[in-house]
Amino acid sequence: MKNSNALIIIAKYPEKERVKTRLKGLISDDKRVQLYVTLLDRTMQKLGKIPGVDTFIAFAPESAAEYFSRFNVRLIPLHDGDLGEGMFHAFREVFNAGYKKAALVGADIPDISSPVILDAFDALSGSDLVYGPAKDGGYYLVGMRKLIREVFEDVPWSSEKTLERSLYQAERHGYSVSLTETLNDIDTIDDVIRAGFLERHEDSS
Repeated sequence: MKNSNALIIIAKYPEKERVKTRLKGLISDDKRVQLYVTLLDRTMQKLGKIPGVDTFIAFAPESAAEYFSRFNVRLIPLHDGDLGEGMFHAFREVFNAGYKKAALVGADIPDISSPVILDAFDALSGSDLVYGPAKDGGYYLVGMRKLIREVFEDVPWSSEKTLERSLYQAERHGYSVSLTETLNDIDTIDDVIRAGFLERHEDSS
C-alpha cells in the first residue's frame, strides 16, 4: 500500500457465458465478448494509473488470474455468486489492507474517467458512501470510507431499482451519501449503438 485511496475495477473473464448476457441473441457471441474486452481495455487505460490511487481488479472466476495479470495491477479473486457479496468481499480486502477510502466501478462504462474517480474520493471526505448513478436506475460506482455491509443486502441487482434500494438501505442504517454525475453503462442494444460500438443496421451475424 502506497496511497490511502483504493480503486477496485470489478471484471469477469471474457467468455460468452459470463459477459454481456443481456445482449445474448441481439448480437453474436463473438461480438459480445469482443465488446466486453474493448470496454475492459479502455477502462484500464483510463483508470489503471491515477495519481494518489492504487488500482485493483476484482475478478471472476478465480482461475482467470493469468489473464488479468497483464494489466499490472493488484488482483482480488472473487468467488462466483451474488454481485453484492462479491463487491463487499472486494471492499473488505482493501480495507483490511489499510486503505482509508475505496471506490468500485464496473468495466463497462464508456464515459468513465479519472476525474470522475477523483471526485468520488473527494466526496468521501464528507460522506460515508458515494454512488455514481447509471441512467438505467442502477449505479456504475460505489465508494465508502469504512466497510459497510448493509448496502449490499436485500438489493435487486441489474434492476431499475438497484440504486433506489441501495440508497434506502443507506438511509435506513444512518449512513450519509453523496452522488457523482450520472453516466451510461452498456447493458442494452441501444446502449451499444449509442456508445458507437455497433451500427443500428447490423444484425447478430
